[in-house]
Amino acid sequence: MVTMAPRSGPPAALNQAVDGLIAAGCYTEALALPAEFVARGSRDTCSELLVQINLAEAEYNLGRWSGAWDRLRGLDPLAAAFPIARAGLAQQRAWIAAHTGKAEEALHHWRRAEPRDLPRVYHAEYFFTGAVALTAAGRLDAGCDCARSAGGAAIRPSSKRNALFIRARVAAAMSEWTRAEALCHAAAVHRYRAQGGDGLLFWGEVLLRLGYPEEAHRAYALAIERDGQSESARVAAQRLAEVGGLHETRVPEPR
Repeated sequence: MVTMAPRSGPPAALNQAVDGLIAAGCYTEALALPAEFVARGSRDTCSELLVQINLAEAEYNLGRWSGAWDRLRGLDPLAAAFPIARAGLAQQRAWIAAHTGKAEEALHHWRRAEPRDLPRVYHAEYFFTGAVALTAAGRLDAGCDCARSAGGAAIRPSSKRNALFIRARVAAAMSEWTRAEALCHAAAVHRYRAQGGDGLLFWGEVLLRLGYPEEAHRAYALAIERDGQSESARVAAQRLAEVGGLHETRVPEPR
């Protein structure tokens, strides 16, 4: 969720490599990479912290939510000197808490993050986290506002795509199922196609709720195709196994 521009030195290079692997959906490779890296020369504590923050994302994308949380333990004293690390820790903890049934704790951590401590290209992720935490806490109007802010702040193609999926989740929480489906479709046809398994899995659930099982199965197949290592892909494969096999991976028509 959070990285920073590479600086000189092995820790910064490791952080850049880890971030690139996660962006490509190679979560297990990202987690294995630090063991292959031998740090030489001066320490770069900020980059070392960001490696752990990014690896927490690899953990939860694989479904290891408790592992992601544990990876962030004990980092606060070192992170205190680095604004981007402080904000990154707060955001990751908020994201994990929101997805593990701890809505108020998620809000607590999110409020500790300062968007000014993040590079501008990551401001959208700050609002993503707020939208998810607020929605989990049942504050749907505020979650909707935060999701809109995420879309307005998005700069990177991945952020623009992810903003659509976030808005879809808030719309579904507000029982606006048709709107949620339309936003998921827009995200699925966006030019950025890496990762996104959780959003595609969610799209399948929305399509099922709307009564379109064949389209839902194609959304599940897309989750497997585009984000094959993720927990979402495993769940999507289970859904497809329940109905008798894989389906074509073309994008379903909007509903």
